[in-house]
Amino acid sequence: MASSTPLLFLRPMALPRPSTLHRFLGIAKASTTATTSSSSPGPPTPTKAAAAAAAQPKPYRVTLTPSKNYPIYTLAKRGGNMKLTRLKRIEGDVNALRNDLREAFGMDEKEVTINQLTRHIIVKGHKKPEIEKFLKEHHL
Repeated sequence: MASSTPLLFLRPMALPRPSTLHRFLGIAKASTTATTSSSSPGPPTPTKAAAAAAAQPKPYRVTLTPSKNYPIYTLAKRGGNMKLTRLKRIEGDVNALRNDLREAFGMDEKEVTINQLTRHIIVKGHKKPEIEKFLKEHHL
């Protein structure tokens, strides 16, 4: 006997958003810059150290929020006496990013920690502007 009610639960679902695919599949951005010859006139070339740092991709990346901001949040715990800064949405090697932040700010190992479950980096103190500047300088 055939059912007279349509099977609505069998209808196809919509495709996921590109940001969802990017997050779960880890699709890297393709480089669209063309290489230029060294004999062409133009602006002066950067130093070898800067070119090597720019050419070497970092083993980590920080994805932006939907509002195109860096996911850096300040927290106040223990009645406001303990000030923390949390960095979220890190893809890749979290330990390498933590070590780079530690070296950039000259902080101790205990002042920059990682929550391994959520993959967040927690820095002691309100350091949002400094972290944002660091990420912008490194094009993350």
